[in-house]
Amino acid sequence: MREFFSYDGPLMRALTGITTLLILNVLTLVCSLPLFTAGAALASLNYCIMKMVDDEDTGIVRMYFSQFKSNFKSVTPAWLVLLGLGAFLFFDYQVFLASAESVRMVAVVLIYMAGLVWMLIYVWFFPLAAKFENGFAAKFKNALIMAVGALPQTVGMVAIWVVILFVLCRSYRLLPLLLFFGLSLPAYLSSFLYYPVINRQIEGDEKDSSD
Repeated sequence: MREFFSYDGPLMRALTGITTLLILNVLTLVCSLPLFTAGAALASLNYCIMKMVDDEDTGIVRMYFSQFKSNFKSVTPAWLVLLGLGAFLFFDYQVFLASAESVRMVAVVLIYMAGLVWMLIYVWFFPLAAKFENGFAAKFKNALIMAVGALPQTVGMVAIWVVILFVLCRSYRLLPLLLFFGLSLPAYLSSFLYYPVINRQIEGDEKDSSD
């Protein structure tokens, strides 16, 4: 029992992890307030999450802002395109909901399919942007390749994001949880699916380069 409550015990590790997720969520929300900076903020969040998984998350605030600064120029243009596509799909969905039923059914199905592709890219876009330095087009290409190549993990990641945000957005009583963990919690849970895939990719690339 004494070990359970010790500084290195499971209770303290859990509390430290929860506190770190809370800090990361608040930082990400604050840095996303001008919406065009949200891409760099989410990439920085995922970078810090991966450091948490590796137990290298000391100085998390300094680490976050260092990554935000380095990510801003490389991630923001691609993020604006991703954001614009998402807004376009949402706007089309609202328009077609008011159209004739025969048109609405077909259009809504197509929009749902396009929205699913958008979500598949989204869940991989920021972890890859945080881990690798790629060009504008490569960010989308690599995210789509990983989404299809690691489809079971991708389905799990989409489910994590959708379920958590759906639950937290259902009631005003859950608004504090949304503000404190709405981004960091799904990113953290998703890391257990995407991070092993990314590490295997890195190990494969290193092996190929050494041959």
